[in-house]
Amino acid sequence: MTQSTNNIKPKPRRVRGTGTYMGDEFTFTPYEQGEPAQRNVKTCKGGKVYETSSEKKPLKVAYLTCAADTPDPWSEYTSQLKKLGIKPLKPQQQPESLRVVAEDGLQCWLDEKKGEVTFTGTVDLTRHSRDWQAEVLRQVQLVVRRLPASERFNKVIHTILKGGNEQ
Repeated sequence: MTQSTNNIKPKPRRVRGTGTYMGDEFTFTPYEQGEPAQRNVKTCKGGKVYETSSEKKPLKVAYLTCAADTPDPWSEYTSQLKKLGIKPLKPQQQPESLRVVAEDGLQCWLDEKKGEVTFTGTVDLTRHSRDWQAEVLRQVQLVVRRLPASERFNKVIHTILKGGNEQ
């Protein structure tokens, strides 16, 4: 004997939603049919950004996560923010404690843990409109002269040359 599929009743299932009493009437609206709580959702590994659909004041919400033993959580969070499309209006400032050169529009930072040197130069085009290339060259020469004078820089280079900072 074959059993007809029309006679099988579906199993009851729970559905999340909102129930509303108005007088003696009761109406139920499942969540799938209502307004979504999260709009413009963007996700990446470890992060999520969305806007709430609150009637009073919509909010932009960001969730960022990283492992507890991450050596540089700030870097992890900022990379997630960039992937999610949230970028600062102006470039981020390097910590003053890492700066080894600061003169004539040139700044250099030394991150001993990463073994990296970051340098930025500012050229005032209103003063150097014709000789901007010479100004950039002057700043590069300043980097080459000033960094070897930094004791911290020499310590990092010496450690790397000995093979102590291999990654």
